[in-house]
Amino acid sequence: QQRFRSDSRSERTSRPMSMVYTYQPPIMDLAHDTLPELQPIFSFLNSHSNKLYQEGYFLKLHDLDSRGRPSADRAWTECFAQLVGTVLSLWDAAALDAAGEDGEVLPTFINVSDASIKMIESLPMNGSAGGQLQNVLSISTAANNRYLLHFNSLNSLTQWTAGFRLALFEHTTLQEAYTGSLIAGKGKMLNNIRTIMERSKFVIDDWARVRFGAGTPWRRCWCVITPPNEKEWGKYQKALKKRDTYDRRVEVPKGDIKFYETKRVTKKTRPIATIKDAYAAYAVYPQSKPLIDQSTLIKLEGQITIHGERDTTAEGFLFVMPEVHPAVSGFEMMLRWLFPVWDIFALYGRPNRLIADALDQRGLMFAMPRDRRYGYLDILDVSGLIHTKGSQAWSEQDWRREMKKLTSHRMNSADDTPPQARGRRNTLSLNHGTVRFGDGSSTDTSPSPARGSPGPGNGSIQFGPPRR
Repeated sequence: QQRFRSDSRSERTSRPMSMVYTYQPPIMDLAHDTLPELQPIFSFLNSHSNKLYQEGYFLKLHDLDSRGRPSADRAWTECFAQLVGTVLSLWDAAALDAAGEDGEVLPTFINVSDASIKMIESLPMNGSAGGQLQNVLSISTAANNRYLLHFNSLNSLTQWTAGFRLALFEHTTLQEAYTGSLIAGKGKMLNNIRTIMERSKFVIDDWARVRFGAGTPWRRCWCVITPPNEKEWGKYQKALKKRDTYDRRVEVPKGDIKFYETKRVTKKTRPIATIKDAYAAYAVYPQSKPLIDQSTLIKLEGQITIHGERDTTAEGFLFVMPEVHPAVSGFEMMLRWLFPVWDIFALYGRPNRLIADALDQRGLMFAMPRDRRYGYLDILDVSGLIHTKGSQAWSEQDWRREMKKLTSHRMNSADDTPPQARGRRNTLSLNHGTVRFGDGSSTDTSPSPARGSPGPGNGSIQFGPPRR
């Protein structure tokens, strides 16, 4: 029997009975020995990892494999999917149909915590018919893997894109808040915390394991953190004293980070990579409370230059694990690396005091709520940003900034909103926006130019039309 497949909100598609849930998000035990400063963030991390952001049907194609080459299995497959936290669970729709109500179908998983996403305005199709495929979302995950998701309406594409954007944004802001909570709870226990928190005036260098992007191999690098010139810093301080109270145009001098293969660095030594500007740097929760003290894992986001025959500079991220010294905890080593990085890029209020105000968009603790519910935005809010003129050209940094602005607006207006209404805005209907393709489904809904973004850069690869 052919099932009617619709993305109409009035005709909600039920979940398949044959789905088997095998993904179990890690649950943090809020034991009596948990520091009070860490209890709220652990609760919010638990909630986020179990939060359903979106679910429904779409067509999926594994476009590029981990080496960045066309995947061996480049066929469109219809899936039922759920985005829970930052894990996308996918069930094969044909297998679900065959299993019926009494059978069971296991899902596959894609971790999107470090993914980049892009709405594609139109995608050329090969074959005799030619034409363009529309309503496509590109997801680039670990290593060079890329997946294409095709939806049967612009509305469904927008809702799923908003779901991914919201999940990634809340994941990052929670990691930043985890970093702030960790410093507040455990930093005071370090004997030399005042020394660590002093403004970095000198070059700091040490060994670290570095991963240049998700899914890439770890490399042992000699990291050199260079602060801005002291003369430039002095000029900046004088300019601050002379400026008008409302004049914010004085630019903070910045330093840089260089990564080398060798400790013997001379003027002729060429670095592996250089970072001259960063917009985020934070500790990554190690998924287990006992590992917190020894974890040194840090994520750094910004403009990264990779040096080679041809230098390339692009927005991106990398992971760093500073190597631990004898008799020094991983937590302390992480702070020894983080504070100088915050200082040279003027992040989170540094090189002055760290900003603790949850209302300040620049702070680590931004948007930490006063009650037990985390998150001020919903799918509708983010959908509005997606349809903002010019958003197709936004970088990840732009998206982070705009979503923080919108969050700030929601926070400032939250006190005027009845609690019942706030609960409704923050609750995603489990059947909201579900989509399934029928044999007669139309795929020619054209998004407007302001709502899409350019397709993949490899123009030599074309895509066949989805088939049932």
